[in-house]
Amino acid sequence: MLRPRTVLALLLCSALAACDSVGGSPEPLPTVVLETGGSSPQLQGEVTASGVVVPAQEAQLAFALGGIVQAVHVIVGDQVVAGKALAELENAELLIEVGRTQRNLRELASPAAVSVAEQAVVAARQSVDDAQKKVNALAYPRASESLIDNIEGQIELAREELAEASEDFREVESKEHDDPERAAAVVAMTNAQMHLNQLIANVNWYKGKPSDLDEAIAHANLDSATSALQEAEWHLAALNGEPIPAEATGSGLAELAQAEDELAAARAALESTRLVSPIAGTVVAVEIEAGEYASPGDVLVVVNDLSRLLVETTDLSERDVPSVSIGQEAGIHIEALDQDVTGRVTAISQAAEILGGDVVYRTTIELESPPPGLRPGMSVEVQFGTRE
Repeated sequence: MLRPRTVLALLLCSALAACDSVGGSPEPLPTVVLETGGSSPQLQGEVTASGVVVPAQEAQLAFALGGIVQAVHVIVGDQVVAGKALAELENAELLIEVGRTQRNLRELASPAAVSVAEQAVVAARQSVDDAQKKVNALAYPRASESLIDNIEGQIELAREELAEASEDFREVESKEHDDPERAAAVVAMTNAQMHLNQLIANVNWYKGKPSDLDEAIAHANLDSATSALQEAEWHLAALNGEPIPAEATGSGLAELAQAEDELAAARAALESTRLVSPIAGTVVAVEIEAGEYASPGDVLVVVNDLSRLLVETTDLSERDVPSVSIGQEAGIHIEALDQDVTGRVTAISQAAEILGGDVVYRTTIELESPPPGLRPGMSVEVQFGTRE
């Protein structure tokens, strides 16, 4: 592809030749030799486009929330690493909140809290053992045969005692109610009846089977104790930094998780007041000073990775883009340096852009040998094709 200044030179030569030949036979034009600023081989091809030099990575940084800038830590030209804080808003209250949530979490996970959680696990295990014993007892007789025989013998003796006490009461029944002898007989007979009733109730319970309600209560108590033990163990595991399943529950675990969430939220709020570079590179723009108000979304600091520069086309038309492919070689003329270099296509945008009413596609080219002095923003002309 001939650059515009070359075309102009050819036109001037043609005009001079025409003037010299007026009135005579035309003379052949001399051969024009084109010189370039570099030694890269020329490429053949009909697809051309304008472009610009761009950094391989660029970070345009803005605050998500507005506020007064407390400090700016960089100036244009500074080299920064990924994670470097570039500027920050006033954040004293957020620092206090982070400290508060950190202390709260430390208290919930302190050695004393771990000891309490260990005691809770021990108590929960004992409750499970007790509940399990009661469930196991449902499958066995409530008393041995010898115990039942013993109680039945006591019942017979109690019946005799009641009969004797009843006979003694009948002998004094006709006396006045406040008569001491009659009162003593009433007490003896009543005590004998109550003793007999208790023995009969005991032997009936020992001989009887547990009701459905008894079984339901025993199993419910065991389930409750088992769940409490599981939650106590989960809580203790979390305090010790051990993994727990996603479905883990419990009041202690919930309190711990809430404290962790509050700390994470406080830290996130604090981080939102800081501009941190996501890449390593050079600071190329700083648009804010300490004490100024930063509006949300305004780009305040720009960091470029100048260690690797690329070329992006700006006007590759929809008619020409089908002739361009990934890996295709391209010749690049850098106007500011008056140098020619070569490169290869590494990306072709899938989305179109509109430029002056024309549909264009942005294409990225990796330079094979970037020349000294190359800077982002320099204009280039690109010719896609193959080597001669």
